[in-house]
Amino acid sequence: MNRPYAIFAALALATLLLLAAAPPTSHAQTNFPSGGANVFPGTLFGNQPSLFPEDGRIKVLALGLNPFGLTESASEQIGLILQKNLVNTGHFVVVGPREMTAAFEREQPELVDCREIACGVESGKRLNADKVLVGTIRLDGQEFILHVRLINTFNNITDYQEDLRFTDETMDEDLFRLVNNISRNSIRIGKVVSASVRGVVVSLGARHGLRLGDRLVVYKQEQPTNPLQGDSALEQKKNIAIIKTININENSAEAILVHKVEDPQTDQFVKTYLEPTRQVELVEDTRREIDTNIRLANKVLPLELAPVMLADSEKRKWEQRLGNAETRKTTWITTAVVGGLASIYLLNQFDSSTLGQIELYGAIGVTGYAAWKIVQTNDEINTLHVEGRSKGYMAGLDVNFGVTPQGLQVALAYRF
Repeated sequence: MNRPYAIFAALALATLLLLAAAPPTSHAQTNFPSGGANVFPGTLFGNQPSLFPEDGRIKVLALGLNPFGLTESASEQIGLILQKNLVNTGHFVVVGPREMTAAFEREQPELVDCREIACGVESGKRLNADKVLVGTIRLDGQEFILHVRLINTFNNITDYQEDLRFTDETMDEDLFRLVNNISRNSIRIGKVVSASVRGVVVSLGARHGLRLGDRLVVYKQEQPTNPLQGDSALEQKKNIAIIKTININENSAEAILVHKVEDPQTDQFVKTYLEPTRQVELVEDTRREIDTNIRLANKVLPLELAPVMLADSEKRKWEQRLGNAETRKTTWITTAVVGGLASIYLLNQFDSSTLGQIELYGAIGVTGYAAWKIVQTNDEINTLHVEGRSKGYMAGLDVNFGVTPQGLQVALAYRF
């Protein structure tokens, strides 16, 4: 081989080796993995070990604040104050940017220094966080403008957000108030410790911010089975009762039932908000849900629809109309007979006085009106008979009498 070609081949080989050994470039944005041994089938997230303790507190991944007009170190210090205040509420367990960087720098370097929502939610899911706290900090003259947003990693919905303006002098007080607003607008979840006819004891108390008169929703988690395939579906939550606290202890509370669709049981769950507006909204939504379940239960269980029942219902209505018409006919026949007998008696005992004439004419009038109502009711009965025969409600031999100029006639009809 010629010397120039050998030199060119050696340079090309060295270039390929350098490119292969170069580390990948890190970017704070969402990069979806293509698969691998640590990725579960059907998901984007591997079996990254959680940095959060399982102690019942809400797990929050706090991303670094994105600074505008101030240094990274100043932004980091404000973020640390925010994280410490969150932990001090006793409601949250927080993992900050440093812990996240240490967890991701080797396996997922594309998530290092993540500060945006997309990669933040992905990071939260990988670390098994319940919420992700993202925000920006901006310097406006002598004031700082902080915008924070708490996002649910399960459904990617914003649970709470707030804009805050503060100065160096008011920073401590304003950040403390902000964190308490976040805490009060985050859901409290506990368990039913005991349940009886006297009430319910739950595992939330004064330590969790609960107060006398607060209302909580009791729910249970169900795992329904698909009747067609026989397999279990995803676990579902069903709200079953609303309770009201009557006695608050440090780590528990006693409550009475306010509204229910079924009785609470031990080891079921309770939830509420400390913020009155969100608590009322949760309770009212649950009340409507429970009322709907009660109405549906009362309507569906005893009601069985079938074509035969509908037909029987129509027949019963027809029989009722026919019976009423025949009763009226009997009443008018009786009235006509009584009026006729009274007319005969008054004619036999004719009294020429005014009162006697009024009695006679009244008896004759009642007899005539009753005779007219008999004819009218008889026509109604004949119409009902025709309807009954056409719908198959009548069967047997029908005998009808009629008076014509030729004399009395009898008509026989067999109904089938």
